[in-house]
Amino acid sequence: MKRILSMIAMVATAALALTGCYKDDPVYRHDGRDPQGNGGGRQETEKPVVTERPDWSIRRVAREDWVNDDGSVDKVEHFNLKYTGNGYYIIRLVRPEDFRTAYENDAAGFFTYEAQTLLSDAEADNVKFYQYTDEVFTRTITDVYFDRLRSGTWMAFLIELDSNGKATGNYAEADFSIQEEVASDAFNRWLGTWLVSNGRVGYDLNISSIDNNFIYKIEGWEQGPAVSFQMDQEYLEGEFYEPNGFLYIVSQYLGTYDDENYGTVDELFMGNIFDSGGITLITDEGLDIAVMVTKDEGAELQPLEVTLKTDSGDYTTPFHSMQYYMWAHESGEWHPYNENVAALPLTMTWTGGTRASGIQYAKPRVATKASIHHGQPKAGGTARRSVAKKAVRMK
Repeated sequence: MKRILSMIAMVATAALALTGCYKDDPVYRHDGRDPQGNGGGRQETEKPVVTERPDWSIRRVAREDWVNDDGSVDKVEHFNLKYTGNGYYIIRLVRPEDFRTAYENDAAGFFTYEAQTLLSDAEADNVKFYQYTDEVFTRTITDVYFDRLRSGTWMAFLIELDSNGKATGNYAEADFSIQEEVASDAFNRWLGTWLVSNGRVGYDLNISSIDNNFIYKIEGWEQGPAVSFQMDQEYLEGEFYEPNGFLYIVSQYLGTYDDENYGTVDELFMGNIFDSGGITLITDEGLDIAVMVTKDEGAELQPLEVTLKTDSGDYTTPFHSMQYYMWAHESGEWHPYNENVAALPLTMTWTGGTRASGIQYAKPRVATKASIHHGQPKAGGTARRSVAKKAVRMK
């Protein structure tokens, strides 16, 4: 996955802003690799001896407001670092439950996997790993700013790399917790059940809180009489943006499982564009697909624009639709769960209050290590630029 990263220079410090990408999920997507080595990607088998360095440190300072050039404000997590070595280092944030399940509490394996992923990315981009200067640091970097994190407990690792980009085994680690906020009226505005429809196809969506003032659970997409395959054991996550009070839906990874027809598959929610008379799937993760905006007495689910970079130039167009997909590890093919889905935009009509979900989900949802960072709009605006590099013509 390409790194879409931006560096913000500061006096004697550096700021890290991860943008538009779910790269930091515990399983690195769409090339068949995972932390346990399943699926056939390139693996580094030799793991280092791990040593926690008492003279190094990583510490979360606070959640702060970051004012962008256009006046918009992002919530960021400020970390202070101390590294006295002579090599390079990277920072990785992970939930304890994911470290336990995806990495089996194996620090050496975790460090090796992250270093190998970094080297694989650099090879694919035809650059040296240390040229990712907004992710790979030296001792001159003492402060780093990550995107807003979900509430709960976290583990932060400072991982040293040698001149070849391999993990040395030396590290610093800190555990920290983030308290969930009290929900604002603007956040609560979207809770409840909504009928979304374009006059021909529609769904009953139930929106509830996962993390107040930040993340929503959205149930009901691709459910009902209009679809042949009921996605009633899945849900989407939506992101609340406080300055304008809108709810954004991004392309997102949902899980990995064994399918009886396609073998090992990743399950994702992705956006489509209408291109030259047919549907093209945009396969980049972490892209803004659609936004729920207030309108008159109700609301509307509006498509957002995506710029697709191609050999013949950039092509900008709004998303046409969004839906659940499988990506098969063995064949590398994409398969929709339903051939036909509701095209955007969709009117939204509130039909009731919040309800507790009784659904038993088929697979546990893996939390991301670091939340997405977007170039934010000014308060009241909806445009959040998405730039894609990967697409597949579907029909």
